[in-house]
Amino acid sequence: MRPFLLLCVFSVVLVGCSAITIDEETVFQPKPSVTPETFPLEDVAMSVQSIPVADTVSVNAWHLTQSPAEATVLFFGGNGFYLVQSRGYLRALTRPPVNALLWDYRGYGRSDGSPSAEALRNDALAVYDSLVAQPNVQSDRLLVWGHSLGSFMATHVAVEREVGGVVLENPATNVDDWKGHLFPWYVRLFLGVEIDPALQQDDNLERVRQLEVPLLVIGGSEDPVTDPEMARRLHAEAGSEQRRLVVVEGGAHNGLYDEPEVMTAYQDLVERVTPAPSAARSPQ
Repeated sequence: MRPFLLLCVFSVVLVGCSAITIDEETVFQPKPSVTPETFPLEDVAMSVQSIPVADTVSVNAWHLTQSPAEATVLFFGGNGFYLVQSRGYLRALTRPPVNALLWDYRGYGRSDGSPSAEALRNDALAVYDSLVAQPNVQSDRLLVWGHSLGSFMATHVAVEREVGGVVLENPATNVDDWKGHLFPWYVRLFLGVEIDPALQQDDNLERVRQLEVPLLVIGGSEDPVTDPEMARRLHAEAGSEQRRLVVVEGGAHNGLYDEPEVMTAYQDLVERVTPAPSAARSPQ
């Protein structure tokens, strides 16, 4: 968010505003933390895992399990995501109920290594492979959920591996569109913006066109970071016939997972990838 705030200040100066007000809510932004020792969900068990993703790199992950679960969600956080600040997601992801795996990207939190676009793509596949190798994890009952930056990894996994469904929360279509939203034309008149070619390889629009599994796209109508029009376009151009769009009125870039309409859509998606009890009991 820091580059975005700087951009806002710069844009305001360009249009001739004579005063900028910084209030306490802007300065103080506390984020409640959680640790394995203070894990808050009594009905959910948590195991801490170290997952090897390369010869010398392992990432720190939390695997949440509960006895009624018949599906699993693999979560890919945004750029500012850390496990210790994931209290909201811990509850939201496991509410339907499902099992869940959340992890810190390499270089984040207690994970080894240094992040790069290619490394994170490879890590995402390695974490997926590790998860589906575990007992009671079936790929056709596995959802991948990506928030913001994590949406690129979710779609990457979805086209490279078998999944049961995809959730894209506050996603971008691709890096070029994202740049156009973050840096309006009148800013680019004064400020050159160059994107590393390694980042431009990620294209959610191209990937969702290949999807055939159920897809849920979530956006916020007042999201200042990823334009909700990108969520709408991803939904419109996705290859999946089972797709749903939820744009939260007044919603911003974070916290949409707790909105009632999002939870309802998430529950519906879980039910789509989970066989009905009668089907599970039918003779082979």
